[in-house]
Amino acid sequence: MPNLKNITRTCVFCRKKFEQKELIRLVFKDNDLILFNYHGRSFYFCNSCSTKILGEMKKKEYKRLDNILKKECKGNQDYVTKLKEILTYVR
Repeated sequence: MPNLKNITRTCVFCRKKFEQKELIRLVFKDNDLILFNYHGRSFYFCNSCSTKILGEMKKKEYKRLDNILKKECKGNQDYVTKLKEILTYVR
């Protein structure tokens, strides 16, 4: 019988490790931020960070999130607004 491990991934915002099924998985494709569709390099947000993102963030946290998304998406657009729309839809 194969040894089944729990797959752990890291939230890009808080840098904590979680099981993959507990995270929200996103991908950047064709200059757009979308939910993962089984193609492309993806990244993850945990539920507590997604709640924080949808709520009020300090200016420093907003800037940090903006920098993370610019790094993951390799662009200079405003991906924070798109991320908030996706997280609202997922919840």
